[in-house]
Amino acid sequence: MKTEFVSKMDLGMAYFPHIDGVSARQKLCNLIHEDEALFNDLVGRGYKKTSKCFSPNQLEAIFERLGMPW
Repeated sequence: MKTEFVSKMDLGMAYFPHIDGVSARQKLCNLIHEDEALFNDLVGRGYKKTSKCFSPNQLEAIFERLGMPW
């Protein structure tokens, strides 16, 4: 299966389907920034706070740390 870039909002909504998109994105970003190991791993993979999407490589790190949302 080929993984594509996924927006922060779409991934946030996958992890938190019962809240609105903006809140889900914020909640996901808060989780990432509070988890120092995950945040540092993502930065090493090219993540920036201003990025709108996660790359396949970054998604791999997120899924390893947080599990699959779906």
